[in-house]
Amino acid sequence: MKHFLSILFLVLCLASCNSHSEHWNTLSQVESYIEERPDSALVVLEQIDLSELSGKEEKAKYALLYSMALDKNFVDKTDFEVLQPAIDYYEDNGSSTDKLRTYYYQGRIYQNQGNDAAAMECFVNAISEGYESDDAQTKARVFFAQSKIYYTLYEWDNFIETNKNAATNFQEAGSYNSYANCLIRIINGYTLKDDPQNAALYIDECKRMLGSISSNRLADFYSSYLTYLIKYGTDQEISNIINEYINAVPSVRVDWLTISNAYITIEQFDNALQAVSHYNSNPEVTEGLKYQVLISEIYEHLGRYQEALDAYHKYMLASDSLDYAVIRQDTKFVEERHNLELQTLKERESKIRVMLWAALCIVLLLAIIVFIRYRLKVNRMEKAIAEQETEKYRLLYLQMEEERDNLTNLLAQSDELAPDIKTAVGKRLELLNKFFTAFITNNSDIDRTASKEMEELLANKDTFIVSTKLAFAGSHPKFIKYLEDRGLTDWEISYCCLYALGLKGKEVGSYIKMRSHYNNSSEVREKLGINEHDTNLGIYIRKLLKSFE
Repeated sequence: MKHFLSILFLVLCLASCNSHSEHWNTLSQVESYIEERPDSALVVLEQIDLSELSGKEEKAKYALLYSMALDKNFVDKTDFEVLQPAIDYYEDNGSSTDKLRTYYYQGRIYQNQGNDAAAMECFVNAISEGYESDDAQTKARVFFAQSKIYYTLYEWDNFIETNKNAATNFQEAGSYNSYANCLIRIINGYTLKDDPQNAALYIDECKRMLGSISSNRLADFYSSYLTYLIKYGTDQEISNIINEYINAVPSVRVDWLTISNAYITIEQFDNALQAVSHYNSNPEVTEGLKYQVLISEIYEHLGRYQEALDAYHKYMLASDSLDYAVIRQDTKFVEERHNLELQTLKERESKIRVMLWAALCIVLLLAIIVFIRYRLKVNRMEKAIAEQETEKYRLLYLQMEEERDNLTNLLAQSDELAPDIKTAVGKRLELLNKFFTAFITNNSDIDRTASKEMEELLANKDTFIVSTKLAFAGSHPKFIKYLEDRGLTDWEISYCCLYALGLKGKEVGSYIKMRSHYNNSSEVREKLGINEHDTNLGIYIRKLLKSFE
């Protein structure tokens, strides 16, 4: 019973830890309409008393939704005070969508701070952690935010690619204005990249959407299209799109500076001046610089040189004042930045020196290892070759020694051999004995030269065999004639002569080891008409020789 009560108490504790307050349903409702009515969502969220929220999960959900509402209502936060509970909780908990949104809004805060590197890291994590999320809208925003950073870095390929990813997700989410916006940015990217073919493909795609997008997007499209034509279009195409642009878009939405630039391109300078005159209402600094450049060029082509010069002076003053503002902003940090740069430089130089020494040591170590391995490999190869040569030499030596002993025994036991045959055998034996005498006298090491001499000496067996056959032809012509009449070849007759000398089958086999002793014996038996089991071939040959004496 005590055990049951303990378990029940534990379950109740866990349930109380994970329970939600009365605001949980409100948060769920806000989440359902925050995309369509972010202003209403912000009002509802700000009416919730934070002290009444229960548990880390509920506080994290509130923090995330409140951050979303602020961002959608154009309240740019530069600190993590609101979002931090969501960052802490969703790092290890929550759904793929929760992680996706938390990393995205964390990145947006970094962007508001001007820290693009940290923002990009958050966006990469958002895509990775939110891979399985079905929140296409937030995924699209992540890619779109990345594209903005790539634009500032002039990385046009990445700028185009992230806008394509954003466009795909916006289209899936049904946000067609945002989808069109991404396509327009892709046109700009390909134009900046100097790729008119791909830019034209996306221009055609946008043209199919002109009737279903907002006036703002329509103005953006015509501005991008006109910028494309200024680089790649004809005068007539530029003139047509200028007229189409002005007629399709309310005057307050028209990019008059781009219109003016287009008129300059087709050398309609009066129209360019009229277009640029529409430019007003607190322009951005960079747009103001563009205005002064355009109007200076227009006045110059119209022959109004003083006004062109005045406009150019204003451009230079505005440009200098912009630079000066930046310098003034940085002035109070000059000393600290200088010291930091010096410290960074010293650390960098120190790291470079350490890395260079480390790299040098690694290279030397690798070189030593490679050299040692090479020498070991060479030594192993040399040792293997030496062992092969030694074994080869030993076998050759034994073969020669065996031949010498056979021939010595043959001369000692065969008194009936004809003189010319004895002479042939004696010469062969003399040659073998000379080599053995020279070897013993010099006491030379085993080397390739000795091995080669032995190979040549053994190779002369063929000469000895032929000379033996010739000797038998002189001393026993009838014997040789009989063998020829039976159809034996010269080599087979020489083979029989070795038996006639008195050599045994094993000894004959050693002489013709480079040929098939068995095949020769069978073929000779067949031609002589004797069965394999009738008699010993050597005995038969020697009896045949005696019959012709």
